[in-house]
Amino acid sequence: MKKNVKKELFYGLRSLLRDNFLSRHLLARLRRNAQLDQAGMDRLQLNLLHATLQCAIDKLPYYAHIDKHFPVGDTLQVLRRDFPIIDKSTLLANRQRLYPNGGKTKPWYSVGKTSGTTGTPLTIFRSPLSVLYEMAFVWRHWECSGFRRGARSAVLRGDVVVPQSREAPPFWFYNRHDKQLMISSRHLKEGYMAAICDQLDAYAPAMLQAYPSTAFTLASYLQRQQRFLSIPLVFTSSEPLYPHQRALIEERFRARVSDMYGMAERVAFASACEFGAMHVNADYAYVEIVDDDGQPTTDFGFVVGTTLHNHVMPLVRYRLSDRARWKTGACACGRPFPVLEEISGKYEDAIFGGDGQPVSPSVLTFAFKGVEHILKSQVAQVAQDRWQIRIVPAPAFSKVQELALIENIRQLVDKDIMVEIVLTSDIPNTSSVKFRWVVNEHKKNK
Repeated sequence: MKKNVKKELFYGLRSLLRDNFLSRHLLARLRRNAQLDQAGMDRLQLNLLHATLQCAIDKLPYYAHIDKHFPVGDTLQVLRRDFPIIDKSTLLANRQRLYPNGGKTKPWYSVGKTSGTTGTPLTIFRSPLSVLYEMAFVWRHWECSGFRRGARSAVLRGDVVVPQSREAPPFWFYNRHDKQLMISSRHLKEGYMAAICDQLDAYAPAMLQAYPSTAFTLASYLQRQQRFLSIPLVFTSSEPLYPHQRALIEERFRARVSDMYGMAERVAFASACEFGAMHVNADYAYVEIVDDDGQPTTDFGFVVGTTLHNHVMPLVRYRLSDRARWKTGACACGRPFPVLEEISGKYEDAIFGGDGQPVSPSVLTFAFKGVEHILKSQVAQVAQDRWQIRIVPAPAFSKVQELALIENIRQLVDKDIMVEIVLTSDIPNTSSVKFRWVVNEHKKNK
């Protein structure tokens, strides 16, 4: 009873902080931004970027040597000339100089943390206004996809909803303040998923927020049970969304999947439009794609972003581990935002073929098509010339499927790589309950 009261207070307070006059005002502003033509969006972004650079010079000792007296028109030149590309290691090594207040938080800061899946977790200080902006950008994405405020939703992400030790329903909690059915992703187990599906069926949400892996796990269960749900919209984020995941989620939920790309550092935000293109929200951050030498490239390169709304701790030219490429041409949706081709995920989790060239995870999914009786899988590079494919098998999985998978990899993906199939009872998620389908353990252990 006491725990439920705490949850009610938590979700009630969160709802007040996220949905109020100011947050709705910001959302209205973002709606207007999306109606700008390209020239108008470029002007807006340049002004926001100029304000961020001024703030960085004023607040962060790392940039104090830079002359702040430059006009808006020179902003891009100053950015590329005077502001070096930084990354996570730079922040960790220069806390006194790249964090405000000597690296010490203040009561009004919101402190965000990265998941730490590629090493040491990182803390980021955020202004209250930037937190409201973050939710407003998400809401703009939801609205553009057809979701409306006040409609029912369900959430299947990393939230600790009920104790992990619970062995009987409910494996969910109803957040009445936001009309959200919060489902425990830690209970996506064979013996519990029937109850979860029944609850979703009865609740009939208009949309589901999920990690690709959690939605795919539930969709795989529905497929095994020859069952469907009807959830019109599924919004995915926080992990790469692979084609085989999208296809099964859309089939079993009878849904349209709309993906979103963001990170705890808040230096880039991309959202899928109704035509499936991933648009970089130019009024959220200034995004560059650079090669290994930090130079702009039209090929695949590292994503580098500069935040436009967090003036408590402005991150300038922050390089992520993710790689992407710009897509040329205008999108049919008409929005004034550039488009990214496939985002390859963290560079540490890129895997390489027998010839040393990177292998797209999307290409890798072709090897699994038609191979049945797999509950869960993961592809790991364990040596320069060897992959380990970890499989949680269904009871009907046999040597036939194992050999078919190996042959598919040779025929459809890479004929030179050595492949080892490892059967296991489970493949653990990361500490933040995210799942990595592709992982490069060879690179990490070097």
